[in-house]
Amino acid sequence: MTDALEYWRTELAGLEPLEPATDRPRPSARTGALGHLTRTVPAGTAQALDKAAAEYGAPLSTVLLAAYQVLLGRWTRQRDLAVGVPDPDGGLAVVRADLAAGPAFAELVARTDAALTRGRAAALPVDRLAAALGPGADGHHPVVQALFTDGPAYRAEGVCPPDLTLALDPVPGREGLGLRVGFAAELFDAASAERFTDGYLTLLTAIAETPGIALEGLDPLGAAERELLLTGWGRGRAAFPEADADVAALVAEQARRVPDAVAVVFGAEEVGYRELDARADRLAHHLRGLGAGPDVPVAVCLERGPALIVALLAVLRSGAAYVPLDPQHPVDRLEFVLRDTAAPVVVTQESLRGRLSGGDGAQPRTLVAVDTDAAAIASSPVVEAAAAAGPGHLAYVLYTSGSTGTPKGVAVTRGGFHNLLCGMRETFPAPANERVLFTTSATFDIAGVEMFLPLITGGRIIGAYQDQVHNPPALVELIDRHAVTLVQATPSALRPLLDALGDRPRALEIFAAGEALPAELAARMLRAGTRVLNGYGPTETTVYASVAELTGAAGAVPIGRPTAGTELYVVDDADRPVPVGVPGELLIGGAGVARGYLGREDLTAERFTRNPFAAGRVYRTGDLVRWLPGGELEFLGRLDHQVKVRGFRIELGEIEAALLAHEDVDSCAVTVREDVPGEKTLVAYVVPVPGRPVPGIGALRDWCGRTLPGYMVPGTYVFLDRMPLTTSGKTDRKALPAPDGERTGLEAEFIAPRTPAERAVARVWAETLYADEVGAGDDFFDLGGDSLTATRVALRLQEEFGLEIPVRTLFTHSTVESLAGALTVARRTGAFPAGG
Repeated sequence: MTDALEYWRTELAGLEPLEPATDRPRPSARTGALGHLTRTVPAGTAQALDKAAAEYGAPLSTVLLAAYQVLLGRWTRQRDLAVGVPDPDGGLAVVRADLAAGPAFAELVARTDAALTRGRAAALPVDRLAAALGPGADGHHPVVQALFTDGPAYRAEGVCPPDLTLALDPVPGREGLGLRVGFAAELFDAASAERFTDGYLTLLTAIAETPGIALEGLDPLGAAERELLLTGWGRGRAAFPEADADVAALVAEQARRVPDAVAVVFGAEEVGYRELDARADRLAHHLRGLGAGPDVPVAVCLERGPALIVALLAVLRSGAAYVPLDPQHPVDRLEFVLRDTAAPVVVTQESLRGRLSGGDGAQPRTLVAVDTDAAAIASSPVVEAAAAAGPGHLAYVLYTSGSTGTPKGVAVTRGGFHNLLCGMRETFPAPANERVLFTTSATFDIAGVEMFLPLITGGRIIGAYQDQVHNPPALVELIDRHAVTLVQATPSALRPLLDALGDRPRALEIFAAGEALPAELAARMLRAGTRVLNGYGPTETTVYASVAELTGAAGAVPIGRPTAGTELYVVDDADRPVPVGVPGELLIGGAGVARGYLGREDLTAERFTRNPFAAGRVYRTGDLVRWLPGGELEFLGRLDHQVKVRGFRIELGEIEAALLAHEDVDSCAVTVREDVPGEKTLVAYVVPVPGRPVPGIGALRDWCGRTLPGYMVPGTYVFLDRMPLTTSGKTDRKALPAPDGERTGLEAEFIAPRTPAERAVARVWAETLYADEVGAGDDFFDLGGDSLTATRVALRLQEEFGLEIPVRTLFTHSTVESLAGALTVARRTGAFPAGG
């Protein structure tokens, strides 16, 4: 017995639970309800398998077990897995398979036969085996999640049954070979079990026809299902013709069609199509005179307003590519983008000149201030483009987070951008495109839809100024005053907006994008608007690769079907299409695939590769998705350490690189936690340099804020003596502790709130940030606050103090003491004091 226990501890060390693709989340406790189905392997195939087994020198049952392991590997994306095999005496042997080793199926059969022989010699009852291996995960069989038996049905009493069981039918005299499949009815639909079984029969047929087949050549997909996935579900309608792939020309066409219609609205500022066209044309000629043209990057750094729209349109009309810069970003970040693009021209405004002039060693650049240089722009001679920009030239370059710590510029073509907008024009026909709310930063790819969809259809941009963007009541006022017809936003931004919209439905189409959409939020959206859609797409494939129209049906919230000119492939790690319901990496091909990363040929070659199924290239998203039975995709998560927070794509490695550059940080890890549903928080785990003082949270925030935009600065910091490591010496992210609310690392001692105003502010902060206690000297951002929670806090404080509180007040008065004082002054004088 002791020898058997030691054998299993060694044999199964480090084995992860098998996680097949389920139709429903795994409950922590299962009832054990099972479903069953039967199939027959045709007589000819069974006879051929008998012959193959003889060639392999193994029993037929071992061949069938090895094929079962292959199928499980394809359904779980796991190369290291185990299957339980009961023996007639009530014991259980476990056969561990390494699907990464050996090129031929015959080798897997040989290893399986040897492992089965060893395992049967050490077989133990399930309860003893479980006790030796330790407690299993909740909702799992204590030892294995899959069983294979060539005898009677097997089930240990008092034990959670396996997820899947494959049994050979023992009925004698039956033609062919009988199979019985048992499945956990709480996890799988019968249709999924049927697809699983059909896949197994397909594998057996391939083995029977080609006994020497390689492991990589074994495919559970039948020809019909493969064709459906690759060209039926996976391919959108044809791309829009590239001959007229010029977004600026489409806007000019609307200016000729409706010259007197209003094109852009920001507050009291209105710009008609005739004026928009003329201003963009004058600026385009001015930019051409400064060297703008095809594939020339022209940076645009402007506060939100009509001038921003004019400038971006002018850059496109000049034939150049616009590079949007957010004035809210750190100067170091702006300077990096300017250096990386080597943009020779920057369109800006006088108040921002100082942030863009660069220091010693900066490459020469011309700054065009649209306000103070207006006369020069207006008097610029007409300069035609030296060469017309075509579909393959660049439309824009957007910078996204980089895993190596360096942001990377995604170079999007004019043809891809044109195709995207024409597709959105079909997705959102009038009246949806007539009045579109514009709230997104121009540095975020979905802003392209908010700005240019209305302009190519003769509609109207309803713009939000910077102080309105994070103020839901102000946005609701814009929606109602201007009868907005389309709102596009991330789920994180939609949540507070829906709170402010209230219960009254509106003639409004709502488009969620940028991050995973929770089912409960989708249901709220359906109650608030007349039509609700969910979009998905990386910046590298020109905003949207798929769109789903939501109906309120129960189950997963899909990300939809491919957009026009888009090809979607869900593949395993060998680039083979995976069956319906099985997770795989999403590859995206078609018209929207970007040129690559600006100046990063190595990274471009890594992520933009040859299309394995058709002509052209694909972008490897790193996103885990699966096909749903109805032909739509479901987003499941990431394959790496890239995350989405409030719609912004973040490479955790870039934040970690920033932290490691601090002299007091020895090692670190950054994760996203969602301890409260719907509340994603960036958490930094920091190991200080031995012998040096623990760095203050405020100091680390300030340090990160020098180079990272605000949405990438961690809100919570946990200090550790050492980083938890896996057996391979890597950071064990699963072992990182949850933040416990302690005040470790805060530089100031706790001071209890002293005045009624301080107590009110502290109470609201504690409830919003889920903090145990908040003191007078505590900083909102040190406690984990961010721009999104600042919006909710401002709304709560408005109710408390009876004042209209701009969200920016929390940025200029970020401590309890300072904010309470500012609120007291504002209540007395009607105006907030300057920040400090």
